[in-house]
Amino acid sequence: MDEPSSESAEPSAETTGPRERGPEEVFCRDCGAVIAREAEICPECGIRQRDPPSSGLDSAVEQLTGGGNPFVAAVLSAVFPGLGQLYNRELEKGLLVIVGSFLALFSIVVGIGLLLYPLVWLYAIYDAYTVADRQSAAPDAPIGE
Repeated sequence: MDEPSSESAEPSAETTGPRERGPEEVFCRDCGAVIAREAEICPECGIRQRDPPSSGLDSAVEQLTGGGNPFVAAVLSAVFPGLGQLYNRELEKGLLVIVGSFLALFSIVVGIGLLLYPLVWLYAIYDAYTVADRQSAAPDAPIGE
């Protein structure tokens, strides 16, 4: 008598185990299924694998508002003293410069403000530029130091 063959024409999922990934495939971050490297969403579980693409405008706005650009910091302080410090995420220094500029503006009535306000204004521009330049040179350094 012939014994039945243990091998069938098609291997079952139990005998083959998990599928090996190919050169252009990766494993899903959530369920572990083998998916195409370019897949944004896993077809098995529906979990997003990569961040959605951002536009050039989004990255430009993020770069300008993220702090650390010396030119933007200097222009903000030129527009109004203290804004560059706030842009550099130096809240206390920015508020002090804003209060100092208001005091200098009010002292124009007495006459001393004609010299004091331009000094506060120039200091704000210089400080905002140098701090932003230092932050862009060492992005891992703590802000405010």
